[in-house]
Amino acid sequence: MLPSNLLRAKVSRGKIRPIYVSLDVDTLALAERITGIFRNGIGRRKGELLKKLREVEDEGYDFKLVRGLSALLERRCTFEAQSALNPREARMTVFEEASKARATSPEQRDDVIQRASRRLGVSQQDLERTLFSDIEEELMLKGFEPLDSDVLLKRYNFSLTQTLLFKSLRMEFSASGNWKNIFRDVKRLGLIYSVEKGDGDPGGYRVSLDGPLSLFKMTERYGTSIAKLLPQIVASDSWRIKAEILTRSRGGRVYSFEADADELKGIVDASREASDEGPRTDLYDSTVEARFARSFLSYGSGWVLRREPEPLIAGIHVLIPDFSFEKDGAKVYLEVVGFWTSDYLERKISKLNSISGIDVIIVADESLACSKLERLKGKALVIYYKKEVPLKPIIEHLKEVEASKVGEQAERLKGEAVALKGDVVSLDEIARERGVAVESVRMAVQGFKPEGYVRVDECFISEAKLGEIDRKLEGVERLTDALEMIEASGVKDGHKVLEALGYTSVWEGMEMDKVKIKKKSAPNPPSDTA
Repeated sequence: MLPSNLLRAKVSRGKIRPIYVSLDVDTLALAERITGIFRNGIGRRKGELLKKLREVEDEGYDFKLVRGLSALLERRCTFEAQSALNPREARMTVFEEASKARATSPEQRDDVIQRASRRLGVSQQDLERTLFSDIEEELMLKGFEPLDSDVLLKRYNFSLTQTLLFKSLRMEFSASGNWKNIFRDVKRLGLIYSVEKGDGDPGGYRVSLDGPLSLFKMTERYGTSIAKLLPQIVASDSWRIKAEILTRSRGGRVYSFEADADELKGIVDASREASDEGPRTDLYDSTVEARFARSFLSYGSGWVLRREPEPLIAGIHVLIPDFSFEKDGAKVYLEVVGFWTSDYLERKISKLNSISGIDVIIVADESLACSKLERLKGKALVIYYKKEVPLKPIIEHLKEVEASKVGEQAERLKGEAVALKGDVVSLDEIARERGVAVESVRMAVQGFKPEGYVRVDECFISEAKLGEIDRKLEGVERLTDALEMIEASGVKDGHKVLEALGYTSVWEGMEMDKVKIKKKSAPNPPSDTA
């Protein structure tokens, strides 16, 4: 964005529009001239640079245009103080010496400088140069990354749009494409939003944002966030923006602003570099989310935590959760709310209630409420927090969901035919094949006696396989040898197999190698040993 006092805009019939520059010969020449001043200013004082820019203004150019272009270029400059020592320390030393002597004449001043230079161990000339070298106009231009004139003008037009949106009461936009990045940034920037499916476009959405001036606090930070979202919108295949802009300089009147891709095509540059936004390297949108994720993962609930899951479709609305919890076919979503009002939460819960089979937890920061805090009613679980998202109520809710899901899955499995294939079929294998929890399978197969199979602990083993193992055990005396043989047959829990076949262990000491197996005098026929 540009400083607000450099915004160039015109109003007409209730509408406001930035005064965009065209990429004609004259304006390109102006951009090249200003760029040349910075390029030729390397190694010179900033004061000299500003003087040459003022000369351009004096030639009749709009000072807001000259200063706006200069502001964008200045961000690509590196300025440094030219001094042999710390300017602040130098001034303090001189002031201390001056207070002792109460210097009132040029001669006395020179004497003060001489004493101060001796204290600091530098020459009088170096001290004189250092005293005010950190003042803005005394800074030296050390480096500059120029832009082509057309790119500079496009970025200027884009910055005008961002600066205007900083004053928005609310904004609405639609777009096609790039929605993953748009939704990600809407969440990351902490914007209050509502989303609807676009008419006639299966991949399009319409998003409404509450503007910074509609909130009661943190308006500058929020306004900057809206401006930072603009690059992602403009990067879409097609887009349209409509906003309400409050102009305090005109008595607090509200004007309408509209723009679209066709209108601004070719005259704006919305690249990441243009918006002063580097590539995103952070995994979470806030420290609150990061702390919650670390706390949840360290708990070890068995639920898989996913960041930024798929958007949820609620009729014509689209909801974007922050996290999802997934386990054995069950899924719960979590939404962390920053700035909010009671109406905002009411609308969100209403949308959630319209989605069949969706379980969402909303956690709202009490300190960021922009209206009276109310305990809202609805199907969605709402948790209010301070500083950190509480883990306990979320874990409790997930346990309830898990228990309910296990019961539902078990009832469903009981009504389905379970066809076993192979000599050894584990309960875990059945659970994976059906996409259910192992506990659901355990509940469902209680009393289940499939023909030709025997339940042995956590698996079903065919009677033929058990008979084969039983024959191989003839003549085997040591327990360790028996367990190795059973494991080689493809069955993990050898102890349970031995028990099913009627074997018992005979201990002749504490060493495992000395334990023997012995078949009971009246062998039991294979049966369930769950």
